[in-house]
Amino acid sequence: MTARDLQIRLQKDLIELFKDRRYKTPDGKMEPVHVFRQNLPKRESEEAEDPFPYITVVLDSGDVKNQRSSHQIAVFFRIGIYDDDLTNQGHASVLEIMEVMQQHYEETNTLGPFAFNDDEDGFAWALQNEQSWPYFFGAVGMTWEAHAPRRKANKFV
Repeated sequence: MTARDLQIRLQKDLIELFKDRRYKTPDGKMEPVHVFRQNLPKRESEEAEDPFPYITVVLDSGDVKNQRSSHQIAVFFRIGIYDDDLTNQGHASVLEIMEVMQQHYEETNTLGPFAFNDDEDGFAWALQNEQSWPYFFGAVGMTWEAHAPRRKANKFV
């Protein structure tokens, strides 16, 4: 299994996980979280809004140390929320998304052939410190494991 396979599975899993949760969009509607791979889609015009609420599943790096080790895949998730409430508490929705993800992946730590590696860095998260009302952002970092390709049998060994 490849890092691309993991990214696609994570996207599908998060769409399913958040399908019944609604968050505000810049045009005032309530919609489930949009989940994208690696980047947000390009805007069709300068006036177009980014597709809030969103999560991007970003492949950060990978590592296979040797022929006996698994493929370690570092993934982070960018979270963006729109909340124009004057109380300026949109970070709470970002935290809610992070907490739902954390609970989900700690309770169900496999995704097909991939396993959430909570032995190393575990589940790391951060909120944006800068004021950006009515937009709020956060990020989650996780490491996943996959079987790495192995050397084919050699008739001379």
